[in-house]
Amino acid sequence: MNFEKYFEIDYLKELYNKKLNNSMAKGIDKINSLSFSHRLDEELKIVNTKAINGSYRFSVFVEKLKLKGRNKHPRIISIPTLRDRIVLLSIKEILHDVFPECINNNLPNSYIRDIKRFLYNHQNQCYFLKLDIQRFYDRIQRPLLISMISERIKDETLLKLISLAINTPSVPLNTQVSKYEDFVTSEGIPQGLSISNILAQIYVSKLDQIIDKRRYFYRRYVDDIIILNKNKISKYRYDNIEKVLKDIGLSLNDEKKEEGDLRKGFTFLSYKITPNQISVADANVERFIRRVAGKFTWFKNGINNINKRPSWLMDNQRFKEVFIEDLNETITGIISSSKNYGWLFYFSEMNDESLLFKIDKIIRGFFSKLDDFNNEPPINLKKVSRAYRVIRHRGSQNYLCNFDNYNTYRRKREYLVFRGKIDPDMNYSDDQIDNLFENFRNRQIKNVEKDIGYKYF
Repeated sequence: MNFEKYFEIDYLKELYNKKLNNSMAKGIDKINSLSFSHRLDEELKIVNTKAINGSYRFSVFVEKLKLKGRNKHPRIISIPTLRDRIVLLSIKEILHDVFPECINNNLPNSYIRDIKRFLYNHQNQCYFLKLDIQRFYDRIQRPLLISMISERIKDETLLKLISLAINTPSVPLNTQVSKYEDFVTSEGIPQGLSISNILAQIYVSKLDQIIDKRRYFYRRYVDDIIILNKNKISKYRYDNIEKVLKDIGLSLNDEKKEEGDLRKGFTFLSYKITPNQISVADANVERFIRRVAGKFTWFKNGINNINKRPSWLMDNQRFKEVFIEDLNETITGIISSSKNYGWLFYFSEMNDESLLFKIDKIIRGFFSKLDDFNNEPPINLKKVSRAYRVIRHRGSQNYLCNFDNYNTYRRKREYLVFRGKIDPDMNYSDDQIDNLFENFRNRQIKNVEKDIGYKYF
């Protein structure tokens, strides 16, 4: 294939403007998009020249530890420089075009929807087998992965570039250059890169091809596997999966194996599943309530100490309004660029509405301790139960927090002033307003996504 077209300057610029223009993430060079954009043309020429002639080299990635929960080792997320991220985005586009069957555009919700359909048709009896691939990303054999890719991609320069990307170490920020070699590993692929998911899908595609031919319900989402069957699932099924994984250097985690009659229930992708009800795993309910409680703590700290607020957000009534707006975003989730983000959108396939009423009651209870609201929720407070029905039944989206409504510079500026993010007495250019709005929106999306708590969403 002619991979050079993916590194043409115009193509690279389009990728950058679409994906990275407002990114605040910093790699080892500590440069964000605001600084990078000033020398974009120069950077793209470097990428174009070096990627095509085979001299491109990645900077070490910055490692970011992502907590997975109590008594669990954190995941290491790798953050490249912006220049490297452009290269990785181009590689991703190539891999998507060459391996289209390995693209997984399905959200976790779609897997839960499939499970619901299966259970509807097998209400009388059903058995489950839940499996976990042990240290999936960390144990991928790099030479084998490159060999799989080389079955379709023959260009040695491109293969070398992919190999360099997955062999680049991730180091803690401020690590001395002389210590970089201490972080070099011989297996696994870095998590968090734009190419990580498609590479993992390519690597394990053989498992899906073999297991999908069987006469039972099978779904895999990254390293989580669920099998459902109307009869008890024999050990042969487990051994078959284990054998396929062993051939590519992977194994199952026996400690996370679960099986039995569906009546005892199981969790999958943070959903709690029984024959008659699809609900939310207890840990994810608790995480969401803690997030809501944190909003109330933030409000109490701010209302009692005006020094913790911006100078243009000193008015208590304004501060209360901002608090409710922020709380409503947490409750309903966020719509942005016609995409949905947040706890309730993620768990929209649940049918346990009694849980949502309980959460609404808990939120009302938080207000009973706030004298500033006369110890009761304000009339403009959103409800989890109602937002769920709007999402499920495609009701009026006016009830949901929709950033797409702010589609002019004027509206964006007014909103930033309302949220206390800019000084209303200062003049800002349209580009400044656009960047400030994009950065604020991305932070809010990131915050509501934290409420989900699922590792790969």
